[in-house]
Amino acid sequence: MNSQLYISKIHCSTVLLPTWNQQSNYLIDEHVDLWRVSVKEVMNNLEQIQQHLTAQEIKTMNRYQRESDRVRYIIGKGYLKIFLSKYLNKAPIDIEFVEGINKKPILKDTRTIHFNISHSNDWVIFGFSRDELGVDIEYVDSGFDFLSLINNCFTKPEAHYIENAYSPRHEFYKLWTRKESLLKATSIGMVDNLHAINCLDGTQYIPYEVGGGFSDWKIKSLLMDELYFVSLSFPVKYRKIRFFDVKD
Repeated sequence: MNSQLYISKIHCSTVLLPTWNQQSNYLIDEHVDLWRVSVKEVMNNLEQIQQHLTAQEIKTMNRYQRESDRVRYIIGKGYLKIFLSKYLNKAPIDIEFVEGINKKPILKDTRTIHFNISHSNDWVIFGFSRDELGVDIEYVDSGFDFLSLINNCFTKPEAHYIENAYSPRHEFYKLWTRKESLLKATSIGMVDNLHAINCLDGTQYIPYEVGGGFSDWKIKSLLMDELYFVSLSFPVKYRKIRFFDVKD
C-alpha cells in the first residue's frame, strides 16, 4: 500500500465558548473529557500533589533546571494520577505508567482508558477517552516569528488562510495545535511532512501514515482566555466532549 495515499480523513472545527464544569461523575463512557488546571490556582497545593509521585518521578522532576518546569511536572504528573485514580477507582500512588510507541506514556495494567497531557505557561490540560487521543495547548506569543514556519510546516491553502486572516498570529496557533494534537493522538510524533497535513475547518484528507490506521479523526479547537489555543484530536465515533475546570 502506498503510504502517501490520502485515504484518512480529519474533520476540523472550532468550539465556541464551552461550559467548563467543576464536577464530574468520572464515567468515561462514549465521550471525551478535557480537563484544565491553572498553575496559579493550585500553587498552594504543590506539596500535597507531589505526594502522589514515586521516587523515580521525583528524580525526573529534579532534573529540570527551571523551577517553572519542575512545578508544571508536579502538576501534570500529580493531577494525571488524581484524575486516573477517580476514573479507575484506584489510589493515585497505585497508578503506574510505561512507555508506548514513540515513548508516549500509557497505563501499565489497563487499556480501558487513554490519556494525553499538554502544558503551556499558566495552564496544564488533560484529555481522557476510551481510545487514543491527543491534546495540545499553546500560548499565543506576541514575540514569536511564526511567519518563518509557514512555508515548511503548512499547506499552501493553510498559508494563504493565515496570511489573509484578521489575526494571522491566532490562526497560526490554531492550526499548529491541530497538527500537534493529531500527531500526539496517532503516536507519530513530529514528522517531516507537516506541510502535507491540511487542518483547515471542514473535512480534509491526510496521508495514511499520519492517520495512524484510523480512517477518520475529529479535531476540535478552542481559544481559551484569549491567549491560549487548545486542540483535541480523537476518533470520529465520539460525538461529545465534556469540559472540566479544577478550582482549589
